[in-house]
Amino acid sequence: MYSEEVPPELWRHIAAFLPVRALWKVRSVNRTFLDIAREKRYDDVDFTAYKTAKPLLELLKDSKLVHSIRVQPWMVVPKELKSPAWRSIYTRLSGCHRLENFDDTPEAHIARRVQKQTRRVTDIVKGLPELHKYHIDWDEGPYHLEFFSAILEIVPKIGGRLQTLNLKVPLYFMPYLPTLAGDLPALEHLTLTIHTGTFTAAYISQQMEGLIIFVNNNVLRNLRTLSLYTTPTSTFLDLGPFFKNLGHGRRLTSFTLCIPFDGGHLADPLQLRRFLLNHNSTLQSIDLGTTRAAAHQQPSPRSAKYWIRETLKHYPRPPSLTRLSLGLRPLRSDLAPLERCLFTMRPQLHVLKLSERPLEYNELQRVVNTLDCPPLLRMLSLRLRWLSPEIVDLLASGLPDLTALELTFTEIVHQEATDSTSILSASSTGLSRESELTLFCQVMNGKVYPDWRLTRLAIPESPYGQMKWLNPLEPIFVECIPGLTSFAELVPP
Repeated sequence: MYSEEVPPELWRHIAAFLPVRALWKVRSVNRTFLDIAREKRYDDVDFTAYKTAKPLLELLKDSKLVHSIRVQPWMVVPKELKSPAWRSIYTRLSGCHRLENFDDTPEAHIARRVQKQTRRVTDIVKGLPELHKYHIDWDEGPYHLEFFSAILEIVPKIGGRLQTLNLKVPLYFMPYLPTLAGDLPALEHLTLTIHTGTFTAAYISQQMEGLIIFVNNNVLRNLRTLSLYTTPTSTFLDLGPFFKNLGHGRRLTSFTLCIPFDGGHLADPLQLRRFLLNHNSTLQSIDLGTTRAAAHQQPSPRSAKYWIRETLKHYPRPPSLTRLSLGLRPLRSDLAPLERCLFTMRPQLHVLKLSERPLEYNELQRVVNTLDCPPLLRMLSLRLRWLSPEIVDLLASGLPDLTALELTFTEIVHQEATDSTSILSASSTGLSRESELTLFCQVMNGKVYPDWRLTRLAIPESPYGQMKWLNPLEPIFVECIPGLTSFAELVPP
């Protein structure tokens, strides 16, 4: 009776803090909780194997709860007969079928199962009235041609209501993509993951023409977000022709590119630069990230190795840009291009993320000095070589208007080196990690940053066995940062 007196809005507020699994366990609390649990559980559905998908297929028929579907096509394998008795029964039944001229070879049996599973999955997807996001996620392994064709062919049937489309498909299917472009009038967010394996450059170029036509024909003109990822095992892939032939997206506000850090998939960074400049007036977010080096047979050209530097060199300030995310590995040890870029864009940045290469104190000092108390910057994400009291002092004094801070690091030291030629301070030499953590807490104890507007701080948990640092660090930071209301664990993506 008490739960019925609680307003549904309050229950929803409570449910927002619970993981989906925990929420499902307490769904029987009341009707409101049951509705919330169903909404959360079925809002985003994955079909990655028939065994796990089968229970959902009937349950989700025509369901208005499903807004997002990810399909990872699976291989149908022959069923294993569990005992000699079953094998005997199966052989006799198969013999009866053959007497009726029924084709029941193992290949035919698999073909029928593929048809059945394909039909059931596609029928469900087509019948979801509130589906707004569709994700085809190839695992780069073998696949059934019929299955893959079917999950692509339903895009026109659901395209009228799709707002987000994520595609990772084999090269074989790229020439078929242009037929989908005209049936996506509401599409605003497109994510493409390209995997070419060891196919030749000539074949890749031929197949990629289909992808270029797909993006250019009606899709790009309405897109707000374009994200492009490549796999490091794409040996002969070159995105230069792709960017060279892309048209203009009049509404494009966000662009993401993630390729191997050595630039192996972008022989000519100027083509990427040209594409970005074409959209300079509308872009609000630019994200240039990297993966491990590409598996190619020849070394990348020098310009490709420094592809982020070449892309941002003397880059004019985008008038609407508020978010910038950069992977620092392609910049190597030379931070001058980064400093010039940040100096140009500092007056308007709200969010800045510098990832991949850990920054030392002196490098971070250069970045903070370049930003020079940016007026609008509210969220900063950094990767550090280690956390020290000097770094906390630097961020508090140099960026007092920050409200959210994410710091990634794997070490904690209680003091930076005073000698510029040294990496580790003399007092830290030979100390254990546990001792460094204890001394760090002692140094920070009693510090107060009254002018720092920080309200949220996220850091990772210690990666070293039994030594954990989140619990001892939380009261330290809560005490020294008066406005801090959220101290959270930063979980790796």
